[in-house]
Amino acid sequence: MLKTIIAGLSIFFIILTGNLEIKAQQINISNDSLKVVTPLHKVQRSPKKAAIYAALFPGLGQIYNKKYWKLPVIYGGYAGLIYVLGWNNNNYKDYFQGYRIIAQYTSIVGMKPADLLYLNNLIKNPSISLSDPATFTYVATQLKSGKDFYRRDRDLTIICIAALHVLSVIDASVDANLFDFDISDDISMKIEPTAVNWGNQNLAMGLHLVIHF
Repeated sequence: MLKTIIAGLSIFFIILTGNLEIKAQQINISNDSLKVVTPLHKVQRSPKKAAIYAALFPGLGQIYNKKYWKLPVIYGGYAGLIYVLGWNNNNYKDYFQGYRIIAQYTSIVGMKPADLLYLNNLIKNPSISLSDPATFTYVATQLKSGKDFYRRDRDLTIICIAALHVLSVIDASVDANLFDFDISDDISMKIEPTAVNWGNQNLAMGLHLVIHF
């Protein structure tokens, strides 16, 4: 009878301690297993808006994309090209006016004093005398050549300004497309041995390369 009581108490004790261990395992949960994943909010930019802003005003698309370091490059390019445009245009006007005047005459005979003064101020070389027929013809040729040269450079500068504007629009659109591009810092490489099956039931040792980026 006593053995039966002791056996029963032993079984009860085992069951009780087993339940306590189970309860303890259920309560003591490692903090490492409880990870709350918070979704990251990605800031995005619209390529369409960036292109429109850049087309409306130079540099506005770069400001929209927060690429402020590109503004000096863009504005510096515009400033330089606009300066070259004005310089070529002024020279073109001077040479055009000079050629328009000299094309009306075959010599300085009968030339208006105002026209002669304009040509002398344009030439700015006392050693060149328009009274010489050969020099007169040479100056007329040079004025025509200068007029064509500065007109060509002026038109080319206008094309360069338009190309710079188009490039700024494309740059703003590309930056907006890549604005939320995820560049992970987890760049790793792992090399480990592996078995290679050649298809004829023969195994050979090789290397397994895994790259994470």
